[in-house]
Amino acid sequence: MYTRFVGLDWGFPYPMHPDERNMVVAILGMTCNSNFSLDCLNPHFYAYGQLPLFLAYGMTLLKQYIAHRQEINFIDVTLSLRIISAVASIMTSIILYKTIRLLSSKHTVRDLIIWPFIIFCPAFIQSSHFGTTESLLMLYISLLLYGSILYLQRTLSLKTYILFMGVTLGFALGTKVSSVVFGFIPLFTVMLGDFGEDTGRSKAYLLRLFFSIVHIGLIALFICMITSPFTLIDWKEFLGSMQYESSVALGTYKAFYTRQFEYALPVVFPFIKVFPYTLGIPLCILFILGFIFLPWNKTTLLLRMVYLALFLPNAWLYAKWSRFYAPVFPVMAIIGIWTFFQITKLRFAHTWIRIFAIGLQAGIMIVAVLPGVAYLSIYEQPDVRFIASKWIYETLPASSPILSETANVVDIPMPNLLSDAHADLLSDLHPISFDFYEVDHNAELEEDLSRNIKKAEYIFVPSRRIFWNHTCSMQDNNYELRMTNYAFLLSGYEKDRCMRLASDYPLLQAYYADLFSGKLGYTQVAEFSSYPHISFFGQTLFEIQDESAEETWTAFDHPVVRIYKKIHLPVRQ
Repeated sequence: MYTRFVGLDWGFPYPMHPDERNMVVAILGMTCNSNFSLDCLNPHFYAYGQLPLFLAYGMTLLKQYIAHRQEINFIDVTLSLRIISAVASIMTSIILYKTIRLLSSKHTVRDLIIWPFIIFCPAFIQSSHFGTTESLLMLYISLLLYGSILYLQRTLSLKTYILFMGVTLGFALGTKVSSVVFGFIPLFTVMLGDFGEDTGRSKAYLLRLFFSIVHIGLIALFICMITSPFTLIDWKEFLGSMQYESSVALGTYKAFYTRQFEYALPVVFPFIKVFPYTLGIPLCILFILGFIFLPWNKTTLLLRMVYLALFLPNAWLYAKWSRFYAPVFPVMAIIGIWTFFQITKLRFAHTWIRIFAIGLQAGIMIVAVLPGVAYLSIYEQPDVRFIASKWIYETLPASSPILSETANVVDIPMPNLLSDAHADLLSDLHPISFDFYEVDHNAELEEDLSRNIKKAEYIFVPSRRIFWNHTCSMQDNNYELRMTNYAFLLSGYEKDRCMRLASDYPLLQAYYADLFSGKLGYTQVAEFSSYPHISFFGQTLFEIQDESAEETWTAFDHPVVRIYKKIHLPVRQ
C-alpha cells in the first residue's frame, strides 16, 4: 500500500504529466448537471478509451457530493485518476503473486520471496503515481495471463475461460483501443491448450479454436461498446485521433517531442534505455536468463509467445516511449521472478556450497529490490521543480532577464507551498520560454536566440528534453564517435548518431557545447535533481542517476534542473 500511495499528490497543483493533464481536461469537460444527456459524458478525447475517464469522473462526483462542493476541480480529478492507477497496481501485484505461485507445484513459506520483487518494481511504483492508463493495462495483462495459466492447468473450463477472457479483454479495449493486441493471449492459449489432443482430427481442433476466439471477440466487443461508447458514437473524431496517434508512433509525422527516437536502434533501444530502469538491472538479467533457460513446456511457451507478441511490434515503432512497453512489464516480471524462484530450489550436497548459494540468493534479492526502494524517494520529498523554484525566488536578483526552454509542461519558477513568501517576486522575474526545437530551421528564431543570449542574466535548462535529444553535449560523444564494431549498441543508438545530430542541428550543437563549457559566457551556479536514492541520516548510500533513460521516465516526475548565470553577475546570498 505504502509504495503505491505515498506522495500521490506529487506536483500539485500543477499538471506535471501531459497525458494525465489531457485526461483531466477531458473529464472536466464532461459537465453533466441536472439536465443529463448522453452527450454530456462525451470527453471528446480519443487517445484513450472512456472507461478510465468514466471511473475518475464518477469518483470525483462522489467526492464532490460528500464534500458538498459545487464544482469539480483539477486536483480532485487528477487524484481520482491516480487512485485508480494505485489500486490497479495493487491488484496487479496480487494477481502476479498468485500467477507465480501457480507455476510452482508446491506452496511453502518460500513463496514469500515473490513479494519484494513485485512490491519494489520501479515500473509498478511509477505507473501507480501517474493518472494514466498504464497501471490498468498491466492489470488486464496480468489477469489474462492468470486466467490462461489456469486454463492450461485445466482448472478453468473452456466456457468459463472464454467468458473471463472476453470480459477482461473488453475492459482493456474500453481503456485503450491498442489493447486489441492482447487478443493474442487467448489465441495462443487455446492453441496450446488443445494442441495434440485432436490427433487426426485437425478440423475439429481448428473449429474449436475459431469459435473460441470468435466468442471471446464478441464478448470483448460488447463490453468495449458499453465502457467506451463514444468510440462508435463519435467514430469520425475517433478515427482522426487514431490517425494522428498512429502517425506519431510510426514516425510518419515526427512531432518535436519524439526526437529522442531519431537514430534509435529497434529492439536494442528498450533494453538500454527502458527495461534496466523500469524493472531494474537484476530483474532484467533474471528475465533474460529465464527466457532462455526455463523449461520449454506449454506454460513457459505461452509466456514467451506473449512477450514476443507484445514486445516486437512496439520495438519496431519509431516512438519507443516507456509507456508503450507497459504491457510487457508483467510478463517480464513473471519470467524473471519465476527464474529466481527456481534458483532458490536448487540443492547442493556440500555444506559450504549450500551456504554460498543461500548468501548469493539473498544478495540477488537485496540488489533486485534496491531500485524500487530508491525510486520511492521521488515521491517522499518535494518535487524537484518546487525546490528549484524556491532557490530561484530566494537567490536571483529581482527583474533578472531569464532565458529558458519551452515545452517542459510547466515552466519554472512556479509559486508553490515551499515559497509562498516569495510568490510575489514572480512578476519581477522575466523568464523567456524559448522555442529551441525549431531554432535550426527558422532564421527569425536564430536572431531571437542571439538577442536573448546577450540580454539574459540567467539561463535555465529545466530538463534534458532538448540538449539530450538534439546534441551529444554532456554525453559521452567522444567515446561514441570512436566506437567500432558493435560497441555502439551499448548506447541504444546508431553508431554515427552524434555526427548526424551535429549536421541536423548545428546551432543547438554549438549553443549547448558553448553553454556547458563556459564559452557562452555563463557558468553553472545550481543543479537540482531527485535521482532515485536511498539515504541514511542525510548520507546517500545508493543512487541511480537515470537521466540517460528514455526521456519520459524522468522528465515528468524527476527531471534535472540546471541554472547558469552570466559570469560577471554576482549571485545574491
